[in-house]
Amino acid sequence: MRKYKCLNQNVFHNDVFRIEPLRDEDKYVIMDIRNEQLYHLRQAEPLTKEKQESYFSNVVAQLFLEEKPTQLLFSFFEGEEFIGYGGLVHINWIDRNAEISFVMKTALEKEYFAHYWSNYLKLIEQLGFEELRFHKIFTYAFDVRPHLYDVLLANNFREEARLKEHCKFEGKYLDVLIHSKINTLITFSKPTLNDTKLYFEWANDPLVRLNSFSTSEIPYETHSSWFASKLKDENCFMYLFSDYEANKIGQVRIQKDVDIAIIGVSTDQNHRGKGYAQKMIQQASDKFLQTNNNVTIFAYIKVENVQSQSAFQKAGFVLNEQLIYQGTDSFLYKKRPIVK
Repeated sequence: MRKYKCLNQNVFHNDVFRIEPLRDEDKYVIMDIRNEQLYHLRQAEPLTKEKQESYFSNVVAQLFLEEKPTQLLFSFFEGEEFIGYGGLVHINWIDRNAEISFVMKTALEKEYFAHYWSNYLKLIEQLGFEELRFHKIFTYAFDVRPHLYDVLLANNFREEARLKEHCKFEGKYLDVLIHSKINTLITFSKPTLNDTKLYFEWANDPLVRLNSFSTSEIPYETHSSWFASKLKDENCFMYLFSDYEANKIGQVRIQKDVDIAIIGVSTDQNHRGKGYAQKMIQQASDKFLQTNNNVTIFAYIKVENVQSQSAFQKAGFVLNEQLIYQGTDSFLYKKRPIVK
């Protein structure tokens, strides 16, 4: 198997599906697929064996020798069956983005396109977001395949642009649709005393104070003492989250008390509106419940804090009741361990 120089990992798996660097033995099957699907490809005329041989010898082979190739192409399989091919093309190494390419066997398209396209996208996200740490991946497609876009939307891509009558094909001008997805990969670690000032700034953020049950600004000395004590508290579980570029984006704290625990979350003001809160809550709560499987997590949220309510619901919390908590009209959400 050939390997790309720019990748540490060259094969990506998702259940029975995988992609691996484009195989030379697939070139004629790919030629047939492309010639059958000229209607949606940026290909002016049918390929010949001579042209395909030349492309694989002079273009594809060269990709494996370059430190930063303009495209990374892969064969796509279900089990051991070749389904199609694609990858990331028009790679912009400076801005960290790339276009998604995908073509599959024509005979499978009518009944199984959505199934294969969806699973292929999951593999490409592993490549683009986890391995390459790109900021953005996107599709650029003629507006002739509506089933393409339904799958993109279901996989949390968004329609970024419609270029009206942008391409001419068979004497007709067609719209081009661009769908994109931003890298929201996050990881967590335990904070240290070095994070005291960062947590202090987050705690006194105006929006955080507004949504807290104690709205007064916190003095640094009070915070510093509290933070140091929480780092030592065996019943306090603190999760400090960072994005794919190692920017610290927010925190979740879960305070355990026998068979219940109370959760709190805050997101850095520069990273709001990206869906991070739901992901942080879900990852932290799931991690906590793995080792505290007899504990129910409580989340108290002010009635007017609609965004937090949505984030907790998406993270698997269930509305339990409306009540007065610390003198404030609130909702109580709960998350219990999954019983297997």
